[in-house]
Amino acid sequence: MSIFDKVKDLLGDNADKAKQGIDKAADLAKDKTGGKYDEHIDTAAGKAKEMADKLDGQQNKASGE
Repeated sequence: MSIFDKVKDLLGDNADKAKQGIDKAADLAKDKTGGKYDEHIDTAAGKAKEMADKLDGQQNKASGE
């Protein structure tokens, strides 16, 4: 089982909660870096949310929804 399979299983129907967690982590990182890397953090958070949506879509297709 690959890491992506594990993430898909964990993500399940919780993509919204995962995206909220990504936003909270990004906000924490921005606070800790004093705004120095905001652009990079936003880019990474956006990519992570896109992946959560993609994995959630694959999970829904696999379960027949």
